[in-house]
Amino acid sequence: MVKKSLPEPIFLEGKQHSKIALYPYANPSSPFSPVILTHGTFSNALICAKLSQFLCDNGFECWIYEWVGHGRSEYGTLYPDAEDFALTDIPAVIRTVLGKTDKQACIWVAHSGGGFLPLVYMARNPLEQHKIERLVGLGSQTTGAGKTLVGKLITRLLPAVIGILGKVPGPLLNLGPEDEASGFLHQWCQWNRSGKWLGKDGFDYYKAMADIHIPTLLMAGGNDFIAPPGGCREILNALGSAQKKYVLCSTAHGYAENYTHPRLIASKHSRKEIWPIILEFIQSKRSGH
Repeated sequence: MVKKSLPEPIFLEGKQHSKIALYPYANPSSPFSPVILTHGTFSNALICAKLSQFLCDNGFECWIYEWVGHGRSEYGTLYPDAEDFALTDIPAVIRTVLGKTDKQACIWVAHSGGGFLPLVYMARNPLEQHKIERLVGLGSQTTGAGKTLVGKLITRLLPAVIGILGKVPGPLLNLGPEDEASGFLHQWCQWNRSGKWLGKDGFDYYKAMADIHIPTLLMAGGNDFIAPPGGCREILNALGSAQKKYVLCSTAHGYAENYTHPRLIASKHSRKEIWPIILEFIQSKRSGH
């Protein structure tokens, strides 16, 4: 299914013999910076496919980055946590896309955890943020889930399941098409339980957000308990960006539904209501930059 629904990928070698799939949606005459799209936990490149095609049809060259251990990407001898993904794979992906497109910067559009990974990278490497022209996160947050009853349950249950099974079976638990065996969930659950976004070495990511200045759009779903609106807004508020926008996608704000976590990026209503907002934001790259 993945093979038939996505372009043929190119592969990068990641950390400790892992393999990263990058799916190109070519548009070599595009005047814009290339768009890198990526997914979150329990997911793969397929969730970004239709949005990638939409952006490509509207003038952008797009590349879907698929996390190691998901889809056609493969784990090496390391099961990465969020910081491994952000500090090792993200710069490799950006370097490859910019090299293939001969552009100076990319635009990052991502769902869920894929939206905060570049923030982790930029927090540790603020002098590299010029390589990301704009950032769009859909349901991307790090500390808000533990503030709800459902979130408290999830952030305690998932590590327990990993402890017993060695992984969280996504399809079996109806969480998505992919199992999660990495340390990513352990870190995400710890951040959300504690309400603190701290690295393994104690690095304070919220404090470091003040040094990130790229234009950012964060969109939250009105019925998203994985990425509650408050958590998304907390990240946006912490950013030092002069140009930043928060959008709450709920019926109270005029949307067709109170979006759940997966429906923010892939649903009939998101195609009509959310994708055009993303397009407008990334097209306006020359304003206020």
